[in-house]
Amino acid sequence: MATRGPTQGRTSQARKACLTACLVSGMSLLGLALPAAADDRDALARFVRDAVAGNPAVLAAEATLRAHAERRAGAALSYDNPELSIEAEEIGAFGGGNHNERRVVVGVAKQFDLQGKRRARVTVAEARQLVAAAQLDALRAATAGELLKALAQWRTAAGRARLLATHEQAMSDFESLAERRRAAGDISRMEANLATLALAETRMRRAAAEAQRSAAAEGVRGVTFADDVQRWPMLDFEFPPLTETPPEAVSELPVVRAAMLTVRAASALVAEETRNRRPNPTLSLGVGEEAGAGLVEAGVSVPLALLNRGTHAVSAATEDAAAAARASDDVARRALVRFQASAERYRIARQAWQGWLSDGAGSLDDRELLARRSWEAGELDPADYLMHVEAAIELRMQALDLRHAAWEAWFEWLLASGRIDDWLGAQGNEGGIKK
Repeated sequence: MATRGPTQGRTSQARKACLTACLVSGMSLLGLALPAAADDRDALARFVRDAVAGNPAVLAAEATLRAHAERRAGAALSYDNPELSIEAEEIGAFGGGNHNERRVVVGVAKQFDLQGKRRARVTVAEARQLVAAAQLDALRAATAGELLKALAQWRTAAGRARLLATHEQAMSDFESLAERRRAAGDISRMEANLATLALAETRMRRAAAEAQRSAAAEGVRGVTFADDVQRWPMLDFEFPPLTETPPEAVSELPVVRAAMLTVRAASALVAEETRNRRPNPTLSLGVGEEAGAGLVEAGVSVPLALLNRGTHAVSAATEDAAAAARASDDVARRALVRFQASAERYRIARQAWQGWLSDGAGSLDDRELLARRSWEAGELDPADYLMHVEAAIELRMQALDLRHAAWEAWFEWLLASGRIDDWLGAQGNEGGIKK
């Protein structure tokens, strides 16, 4: 490689130092190891809470719950209404006789629930209302988890785009510097072309990263109406160790409770259909007049279960209850597996992230500093320097992916353990995800 003059060497060293400083300062914009701010955590809790409260799917589930409450109130008032009847009869009206006999009766008939059918209907309505409430809680938690994961995806994509934007500027400066050095005879045309190719590759990578950031932003906007990305909260929080949570706590998850309550509702429906097989008697009373004399009538009628005994309805409800019980067992089993697997993934991701913060980040900074000094001293040619720079960029990208994996694992464990509302509520001044 050609030897540089003193003036050219000092100028080149200054430019290289500036170039490398831009690289290092640009990478520091990622904030991989910055401490979390309390305001950022509070903003995150408020953002998620407001997004969940205004989510159309959550609003629809709330309306469904109110509808079930009305059905329960209606079931409590589901008494059979009495029937009013008026009968009028005139004997001899068309016979041509002089004396007609007239009969008029006003009566009331009422069916009496002696089998407890109304109580059975109330039990079914109450169980379905509880199912709707548990499903609403599950939907709120799932929506919050979806938003948090979408934010993590967007923050990661945005970090990659920022990193590549800084790298693109550095490669642009490096290309300009390499061209000047080629003109001065310090490097060959082939070595200068390496800088041009590195810049072109970085621009393509940045374009792909910008597209990924746009797609990730779409995921956030699919959950919340907050369209301004500048108002989206940060995720700069420390990853806490897992709290001791017994596996039995999985049974308290909203999705598990909803499945168990569905079994209760199905069993209550079996009891209702069983009671519906038993007929209710109808008592009728009437008063009137016949042939000028007062008249009082009383009667009792009972339906005969001859054509439809209701056995098929009971059998169908019984099978539905059995299916609900099997489905509930499956939901509980899957929830337990999810809880255990999410805890294991989070421990692995958290340990790897802490290892990066304690060892990897510092080692990478040392490597960048060593590459810069070697480049300034002329010990590295452009190809070797680019190799070190690209290796550093790739490692930064992997660090972003590692942080994203830790975010994903933490949010998944919060969902699997049912702690997401407590975690958000503990970080916000106004409570968790519930209004």
